[in-house]
Amino acid sequence: MTESVPDTNSSPAEAVFEAMRLRRMHRVFTSELPGAHVLERLVYAAGRAQVARPGIRHLIVVTDPRLVRTVRHACPGFVNNAPAVIVICSDLRKAHEVMGPRGVEVVTRLDSGAAAGYITIAAPTLGIGVCKVTSWTEEVVQAIFGLPDHIRPEVLMAIGIPVANHPKPVKGFRPDVHHDRYGQDWSDTR
Repeated sequence: MTESVPDTNSSPAEAVFEAMRLRRMHRVFTSELPGAHVLERLVYAAGRAQVARPGIRHLIVVTDPRLVRTVRHACPGFVNNAPAVIVICSDLRKAHEVMGPRGVEVVTRLDSGAAAGYITIAAPTLGIGVCKVTSWTEEVVQAIFGLPDHIRPEVLMAIGIPVANHPKPVKGFRPDVHHDRYGQDWSDTR
């Protein structure tokens, strides 16, 4: 891997920002499955992300090559050769009980996105690459993993060891930043 792992001698704040700098989506991986300890660290990272209430987030760590191949064929957005997947899911029944309809439709999705973000930030510190899969059908993923109706798949994260000479990341994804009100450029105020 050509990118370096964040410097462990830096301050915790510097290490976080370095991990953010190294963060990217990978689409080309070696065939080697990340070790169980590495997958466990990614699970830990996902578990540290905010969640509105306990018992709502479920993770499925997929390492069976047949299941990964099935996901690759069934999900058009799975355009990578990752050997593992982490499926981030929400318990809709539990979410509705404790938060109501807005919890089901908004909060669970925000919390799942945060879990995916934590995985994405943790990955480069472990020498791992990830790719968020964005095109798939909920019912298909539910069927592949035997999810009950009240467990909704929210985010699929392809996981693997990036190849040494991976393609360069796309540059220039910067948000439009406004100050106080929409339309007033943040940079005009500094």
